[in-house]
Amino acid sequence: MSENNGVPDASGRIRTGDVSGTMVVGSHNTVSNLKITAEYGSTVTVHGGPLPDPVKRRPICQLPRSAAERLIGRERDVRVLRDAIETRQLVQIWGASGVGKSALLRHLACEMPRGPEGVAYVEAGGRTADDIAQAIFDISFDAPDYKPSLEVLKEHLKTLRLRIYLDDAGLDEKDLRRLFDMAGQSTFVFTSQQRSAVDCVHAIRLEGLTAPAAAELMEALLSRELLPDEAPVVGALCDAVGGNPLRLRRIALSAVTGKGLPGIADLPELLPALLNKLRPQERDLLHLLGSLSGAELATGHLHDLLGLPDVDTLAGGLVRHGLLLASESGYSCPPDVAESVLANRRTVYPADRLCRTLTTWVEARDTTPDDVAAHFQALDVAVLRAEKSGHAQLGAALARAASPKLALSRQFDAWGSLLGVGWAAAKSAGDKEGEEFFLREARTRRRAIGRAAQTAALVLEADVLWRELTSLHTHAAVQQVTGAASTGTPPVGAASTGTAPVHPIAPTHGVVHTQALTHPAAATSATSAPGHAALSTHVARPVVDLSRSSAQPHVAAHLTGAHSAAPVPKRIDLSAAHSSAAHSTHAASTSAPATTAPATSAGHTALTAAGAASAKGGISALALACTIGLAAVLGVGAVVYANDQSHPSPTVVAGPAGAPSPIDDTSAGADTDPGDDTAATDDTEPSDDASPTVDPVCATALPKLTSESQQYKTDADASDTAFDSYSSAVDSYNSGVTSTAPDDSAVVSADNTVAADLNVIESTLQLAISEAQDSSVEADLTSMLTAVQQMASQYQAFQPDVSGSVIDTSSQSSAMGSAIDSLLTDCGE
Repeated sequence: MSENNGVPDASGRIRTGDVSGTMVVGSHNTVSNLKITAEYGSTVTVHGGPLPDPVKRRPICQLPRSAAERLIGRERDVRVLRDAIETRQLVQIWGASGVGKSALLRHLACEMPRGPEGVAYVEAGGRTADDIAQAIFDISFDAPDYKPSLEVLKEHLKTLRLRIYLDDAGLDEKDLRRLFDMAGQSTFVFTSQQRSAVDCVHAIRLEGLTAPAAAELMEALLSRELLPDEAPVVGALCDAVGGNPLRLRRIALSAVTGKGLPGIADLPELLPALLNKLRPQERDLLHLLGSLSGAELATGHLHDLLGLPDVDTLAGGLVRHGLLLASESGYSCPPDVAESVLANRRTVYPADRLCRTLTTWVEARDTTPDDVAAHFQALDVAVLRAEKSGHAQLGAALARAASPKLALSRQFDAWGSLLGVGWAAAKSAGDKEGEEFFLREARTRRRAIGRAAQTAALVLEADVLWRELTSLHTHAAVQQVTGAASTGTPPVGAASTGTAPVHPIAPTHGVVHTQALTHPAAATSATSAPGHAALSTHVARPVVDLSRSSAQPHVAAHLTGAHSAAPVPKRIDLSAAHSSAAHSTHAASTSAPATTAPATSAGHTALTAAGAASAKGGISALALACTIGLAAVLGVGAVVYANDQSHPSPTVVAGPAGAPSPIDDTSAGADTDPGDDTAATDDTEPSDDASPTVDPVCATALPKLTSESQQYKTDADASDTAFDSYSSAVDSYNSGVTSTAPDDSAVVSADNTVAADLNVIESTLQLAISEAQDSSVEADLTSMLTAVQQMASQYQAFQPDVSGSVIDTSSQSSAMGSAIDSLLTDCGE
C-alpha cells in the first residue's frame, strides 16, 4: 500500500500500488492484448494466441443479498408482476423516488423462478448499455480477462435464456433497445423513475402503499401496535405523502424520537427536524454521503473517512428510517436528505481528505478491479470536486491510481469517464506528465475498442482524443449535476455559495462509444480549458442545437441500386494504411496540445482526399479513393477521418429555489426529460444592467428552433444507427459470415427523414426572417438559413453510389455555430 496517498513524491513520480494484468480485447482481425501496469498504464499489442473460448456457466446465478426486512404491502404488486414476467419478455417497474422499486425488484429476483439458464441481477445505476452488457457477459460466461468486441459480445449474449433484473436502468430509449437486442432470448425486468417508451416494454407503475399497508409498516418500525387514536392519523399521513414508503419511514422515526406522530402541517419541516435530532456521528455520516451527489461508498470507506466503529449498524439504522439507501456495494444519500444536510452544514465534505483516502484504498493490494468498478461514480465525483476546490493534483493522482484497475474490470465506459475527469484535473493542476498519461490511456482505450483506425494520423488523433477527453469530463460533471438536481439538490461545491438548484435540460448518454456531443453555438479553441457552463443560474437560455453525437462520419459508399441486384462489397486490403501510420505514441502524446486544431466545426468530416490523407498521416490516397462499399470505411477499419466537433457547450436552466422533490410527486413526468442535453454551471453572477430591447421574433423563433432541432437530433441518431447496422452487415458479408449482399434501403430512408427535418427548420427560419424587425437578428437568421439549406441539399442529393457518396456538413455546421451564437447574443440570451 502506498504511504503517500497518491501525492507525487520528491521526484515528481506518483507511487502506486502493485497492479498488473493482461486481457484480450476485441475479435477476429482486431484481437489485441491489453497489458496494464500501475506505473506506466496500458499498452496494446497484437494478440498472438487463439481467441478465448468463453464457457457458459451452468447454472448462471447472481442474486442480490437477502433483504433485512420483509416486503410489506406489496402482495398485489408481486402477483401482477409475476404474471407479467411469466408472459412478457420486457417488464418495467417505474415510479417516484422512494416508492420501493429497488426493494420490490430484489424480492422478485430472489423469489421468482429463474430463467431456463439462470438469473442475473445487475445494479445498472450510472452504467452505460455497453458496460451493462459486459457485466451480463461476465456473470454468464467463464472467460477470464476477456473483453469481446460488441459484435462478438452480442453473439454470446443472444444465446442466453436468462431472467435479467436491472436496478435503476437510467438509459435512453436507443440504448435500452440496443441492450435488449443484444440478449434477445432473455427476459428483462428493470426499474427506473420514468416510464419507458420502448416498444414491447410492459410498463407497470408502482404506486404508494395503501393505508392498511402503511399502518403495518409503521407498526413494524415502531415495534408495537398502533394505538386506537394513532390509526386515523397514520391514514391521513399516508394520504399526504402518497403512500411513499421512504417518507413513511421518516414519519416513524419522528414518532420514535419525538412526542408522537407528526401532524400533516409538520411534514414540510419534518426532514430538517429529524436531522437535528440525530446523533453527531449519524449527521457526520449523512454529511459525507450527501456530499457525493448520489454516489455510493462501501462500509470500509465510511470507516476510513469517519473513523466510526460499527459503521454498518449506524448506516443500517439510517436506512431503516429512510435517511440512507442501501445497495449491493454500499450506501448512498437520497437527494432531499443531501440537500437538507448540506444546507445545514453550509459546506461539503473536504475533497482533499476524500481523495487521499480513496487513493489509499485503490492502491491496496486486496482492492480488486471489480471493487473499483463498483464505485466508479464516487471516484468521478471525488476527482471533480478536487479539481473545483483547488486540489486538482490530488484528483489527478486518484484518477491515475484507479485507472489500471478500472481498465482491468473491463468496464470500459466507466474507465473512459475516469480518464476524462483525471485528464481535466491534471490539466488544471499544470501536471504535464499526468496529462500525457491520461492522453496515452485514452489512445490505448480507443485502440482496444477498435476505434484507432478512425484516427490513425497523429495530428488528427490528438485532436479527437482532446475532444473525447473533454466530452468524458463534461459527461461525468453532467452526471454529478443531474444526480444533485433531480430533487433540487445543489451540486457539490454550491452549498456555501447560495447557488440555486440547477435543473438539467438533458443528461448525456453513451458518450464513451460516440464522439463528443456538440453545441454549435459555442465552439472553442482546443487550447481552452474544459468548460462548465458559463451561464448564471438565473438565466433560462434556449437550446438551439443542430449537432449530434455519432460513432461514425456520414461517409456513404454503397452498392449500386438500393433494391436490386448489385455489385457486392469487395474486400479491400488496407494493411498498408496501418503500417504507414505507425508512428511513435510518445510523439503523439507529447505533441497533442500543440497540434490540436481549433474546434470550430460541428459536422461529420470525412478526409478521403488524397492530399488530406497524405499530409495528415501518410495513408495511401489510392487506398482511400478505391474504397467500395461502406465495408472499406467501417468494416475493415482503415480510414482516416476527424469527427471535427467542439466539446459540448453546456446549457442549464435555473429551477425555482423551492422546487419540490420528486419524492413528493408521484405523477409520471415528475423528473426532467431524459432526452435533452445538460451540463454543469459556474458561479458567474448575472449583470445588474437593464435588459436591452430585443426583436419580438426571438420569443417565437427560438422555442420553435429548439423543438425542431431536437427532432433533427433524434432522427440523425437513428440515421447513425442505420449506418452502424449496415456497416455491421457489410462486415459480416466481407468476412464470409453471411452470403447475402447488404440492403442499404434503411440508410436511404433514415437519410430522407433527416432531410425532411432540415426542411422544417428551413421553413421556420424563412418565416422568422420575414417577421424580423432587427437587422442583426435578420442577418443571423439568414446565415442560419443558408447553412441549413446547404445541409439539406446534401442529404437530399444523397444516392447510393459505388464510387462513394460523402455527406460532409462541417463547414455548414461551423457557420451554423457562429450564427446561433450571434443570434443568442442579439436576442439578449
